[in-house]
Amino acid sequence: MKNSTAKPLIVAVDDTRFVCDTLTTWLKDIYDIKTFLSGDEAISFLSENQVDLFLLDYDMPEMTGYEVLMNIRQNLNYSTKVPVIFLTAVTNDRMEQEMLERGANAYIRKPLDLNVLKRTIVKYLNEKL
Repeated sequence: MKNSTAKPLIVAVDDTRFVCDTLTTWLKDIYDIKTFLSGDEAISFLSENQVDLFLLDYDMPEMTGYEVLMNIRQNLNYSTKVPVIFLTAVTNDRMEQEMLERGANAYIRKPLDLNVLKRTIVKYLNEKL
């Protein structure tokens, strides 16, 4: 259990190291951020850690962001109370609507805008409180 002074923990999953490094650089001063290059690694991390928010890429080789989302939503600790935000280059409006209907909280298209990302994170972390 975290104490009240701990930074919120964000888990980011993206198969591109550059994106993971960029997210870490952008967010590390405000949040604890843990990045993973695959969904399997992130899911393993979930079994022993309490996460406050997830950032997911959709298009990844071994496990898609959708599969990670379904795993998160089926986990009783994360079922609906932990926000999931997609950060993806998939610009298909239908895909965006489908991910939102299936349990994602937000869908941000790449290239990422730092201000939009920070506003979205703050919005969903505040709603979680």
